[in-house]
Amino acid sequence: MNPPLTLVIANKNYSSWSMRPWVLLRGRGISFQERMLKFGSQEWRDQIAKLSPSGLVPVLWEGEPGAGFATWDTLAIAERLHEICPDHGIWPADPQLRARARSAAAEMHSGYRALRGAMPMNIRCSYPGKGMNDGVAKDIARISAIWAAAKRPYLFGAFCAADAFYAPVATRFVTYGVELTGAAREYQQALLASPGVKAWSADAIKETEFVAEDEPYATPPR
Repeated sequence: MNPPLTLVIANKNYSSWSMRPWVLLRGRGISFQERMLKFGSQEWRDQIAKLSPSGLVPVLWEGEPGAGFATWDTLAIAERLHEICPDHGIWPADPQLRARARSAAAEMHSGYRALRGAMPMNIRCSYPGKGMNDGVAKDIARISAIWAAAKRPYLFGAFCAADAFYAPVATRFVTYGVELTGAAREYQQALLASPGVKAWSADAIKETEFVAEDEPYATPPR
C-alpha cells in the first residue's frame, strides 16, 4: 500500500505549475491532500525550504511532508505518479500514444515562452487583447494545432498527464480573450469542463491575494 500523498502548491489563481499535477491527481481519481503556501506569505518564507528541495512548487510528498519522500517538478511528478499508481491512467496505455502524450507534455514544459511571459495565468481576471504579439501568436498557432488533433474528448482519448499540462493554457485563453475555432475550441471547452479544472478554477476565483509580478495588466491595490 502506498503512503498518503500530499501536494505542496501555491496560489491557485497564479500558479500554473501547481495546477498541472493537482488537476492530474483529481482527474485520475488519486487521493491526496493539498498544502498551500501562498506566494510572498510568511508561511512561504517559513516553510518553503522545509517542504521543497528546489525552493519551488509543486512538490509531491509520499508520507509526512518534510519527512517522507519528495518528488518535485511537474514532469517528474507525472512520471512518479505513473510508477506508484500504474492503474490510474497517468499516461495512455498504448506505447505510441504514450510517447506522443509525453512529447506534448514535454513541449508544454519547455516551450511557449512568449505566451508564458505575455499572458501569465490569472483565472479570476479578464484582459481581452492584452499580451498579444508575434511570438505569442506563433505559440497559440502551435497549441491550436495540437488541440485540433485531439482524439476526443481529450488529447489522447481519456484524460491523462498531457491534458493536465495544457489545462493552465485553456484558462489563459479565456483570460486574454483568445478565440479558437473548430476542433481546437471543442478540446478547450472539454478541458475547461473537466472535474479537476472546474474545481481548481472555482477555488482560484475566490482568492484575493495580489501578486504584482503576476499582474502586469492590473493596478496594484492601495
